[in-house]
Amino acid sequence: MLSASARVTKTVCPVLVWMIAATACSFAEDGKSPPAARQATSVPSTQPADAASSGDPVADEILDRLDARGESIKGLACKIIYRYVTVFPAESMQQKDGTLLFAKADPNARFLIHFTKLSAEGIERETGEYWAFDGRWLTERNDKSRTIIKREIAAPGERKDPFKLGQGPFPLPLGQKRKDILDNFTVRLEKFTLGDPRGSDHLHCVPKPGTPLANKYTRVDIYVDRAASLPVRIVTERVSDANRIEVDFKSIDTNEAPAASRFTIEEPKGYDVSVEPLESADAAGVLP
Repeated sequence: MLSASARVTKTVCPVLVWMIAATACSFAEDGKSPPAARQATSVPSTQPADAASSGDPVADEILDRLDARGESIKGLACKIIYRYVTVFPAESMQQKDGTLLFAKADPNARFLIHFTKLSAEGIERETGEYWAFDGRWLTERNDKSRTIIKREIAAPGERKDPFKLGQGPFPLPLGQKRKDILDNFTVRLEKFTLGDPRGSDHLHCVPKPGTPLANKYTRVDIYVDRAASLPVRIVTERVSDANRIEVDFKSIDTNEAPAASRFTIEEPKGYDVSVEPLESADAAGVLP
């Protein structure tokens, strides 16, 4: 049987790039009082006149801004706080703290996540976990187990949008057209509540029946910073067990343009290295 720590590690891969959805958020902290009521603006939409609608013009505008802002991002560096919450038999949480690098590239975007601290059951310890996607390979390195796993996500030279909702291996609300999101989710704008990131709008997204995402998530909550028009918090709840993954993004530097060499994970001597080509990685159910 997997230990609690191992089970947490297993859940990271399927949701890794939900973290990347914060690729240009501004600094945000939990607020203690609700902000002023959100009003639709007259900023021109990038969507066609016949674009799908959530039924709420304010929510539609937020989705359009997510699309436009995502298109403008070239790279970033930030801190991330990743929480895995289990609900049975009693609610408990494990938290990982680390850093994120992201860069747009040809043919596919790149990212690197490095976790340095793990907190669980009142105990805090240093950890060394790396997750890197170089546009073709997703590489995981675990310093505790001294293992490295390389999983092929895209064929050589293949253009694959890893963020395409319902199609790519990684579902993301970054740079997505309003229609693509609404094809997959029923979206509702929620009121501000205590604990929400200050200055954010809360989009409650429920996967539509029959979509691939409906088999994985009961809900996806996206908190969008009003000034930056990008997510500052993402919460997902799994269909299989109602466990939640909550990710916050802090100290964002959107002027960062990481070089390609920064997305390569070092392979220390003595580590066990395994390689999973595209077919075997997909068959093993590694991809979300």
